[in-house]
Amino acid sequence: MTSWRVPRLSTEWVGPITVTRNGTPVTGWKLALFPRTYQPAATSEINETPSTLDGGLGVLVGPGTSHVLTPGLYRLWVRFVDTPEAPVLNDVGTIQIV
Repeated sequence: MTSWRVPRLSTEWVGPITVTRNGTPVTGWKLALFPRTYQPAATSEINETPSTLDGGLGVLVGPGTSHVLTPGLYRLWVRFVDTPEAPVLNDVGTIQIV
């Protein structure tokens, strides 16, 4: 699991985030950021498309973004479809806002 530490007043791109299935990179995945102890009730809560920067996928956090986070620890959730399975991963990474 990867961890990032971001000052609360910074706007920063968190990434690159690589999602793999049996060692093979997966494309077309969705993400969500939740406080570390939160458990989504449905996969529909994990529905954001990652942003692309410098050839990688990630998420922009901080002021002026859709992820203005208060200080604390957040877990990155990811889901993708890999027929016939549709895994949901909660061990991709954590973001600590300080």
